[in-house]
Amino acid sequence: MKTLGRLGAIIILGGLIAAGLATIHSPASWVAGHRASVVHADGANIVGSWIVAVEVNTPAGPQPFATELGSFSQGGIFTDAISIAHSSQNPYFAGPLAPLAVDFSDAFGTWEQATPNQVAMTFKRFIFAGANTPTADYGSFFPGENVGIATIEAVGTLQNNSGGQTLSGPFTFQLTNLQGKVVLVASGTFTATRIAVQPLVAP
Repeated sequence: MKTLGRLGAIIILGGLIAAGLATIHSPASWVAGHRASVVHADGANIVGSWIVAVEVNTPAGPQPFATELGSFSQGGIFTDAISIAHSSQNPYFAGPLAPLAVDFSDAFGTWEQATPNQVAMTFKRFIFAGANTPTADYGSFFPGENVGIATIEAVGTLQNNSGGQTLSGPFTFQLTNLQGKVVLVASGTFTATRIAVQPLVAP
């Protein structure tokens, strides 16, 4: 009887430990413990997908640079695709802009609440070499090789207006080669509008 009692205690204790570990490591529990706050603006929130117009600062003033599709998810997850992803053969990226003559991956990053109506973001893209990618900045490579990483930091303010929700603010970005050298630094502003569900188009 004493042996059975000890065995039963061991079984019960083992079950409690297993249940505790399952709770600690379950995805739902992890997300709940690491959830980024939802940024509110007049009852709205940041979660969802947005189309983003990007302008970069130049000596001549702000200039249109790219369009992006960004998505904010619960848990502080941010993903993004950019319209200049395949720019390694762009003839305009020369001289001081030569480090931009590369191809970019989609971006993955993190967002968190900065103020009641603001969100801070950091996200990154792989940089891949192409035909016009400068070896002076990225070293020797074969076409398509990963030669660096792009890092973008931004702060956006969420607002409601007559045209719908907008998210806008400043950003900075750096292109860094695999040796850790920063080959380009720039800044600018972005304005994003939420992608809304649209009705089917009649054929």
